Amino acid sequence: MTQIQKILTNNLSELETLAVTLDEFCTANSIPKEIFYEINLCLDELVTNIISYGYDDDIEHDILLKLEYDSGILKVELADDGKEFNPLNSAEPDINLEIENKPIGGLGIFFVKNKIDDIKYTRKNNRNILILKKKLDYTKGK
Repeated sequence: MTQIQKILTNNLSELETLAVTLDEFCTANSIPKEIFYEINLCLDELVTNIISYGYDDDIEHDILLKLEYDSGILKVELADDGKEFNPLNSAEPDINLEIENKPIGGLGIFFVKNKIDDIKYTRKNNRNILILKKKLDYTKGK
């Protein structure tokens, strides 16, 4: 099992650090680029949402990123002290609407739900904790 953790701050410039950290981890563990791209897009969406909507102040906050790879499963944990938000409770967008009738937003979490094999959310000690698991055998399932 290989694992690392990184502390990001609630600044959009950290998205580059996130991508570099994930790329280095995936490269070190021979995780295919296709999986890297999917996970990177999902994490970019989730961390952007945390930074953009999670805080009502201008104080620097920590966002914990943990990456773990074991037995063909990539596990990612995000933990933050932002406002309580469970992305699993987000309404599913109506993807059949005509483009001019579609509301702005809402597709990012839909994408995450459809690209990740297992997602768990908990709120513990005033922290949002989101755990994502992606099976590396991407020819099966999602």
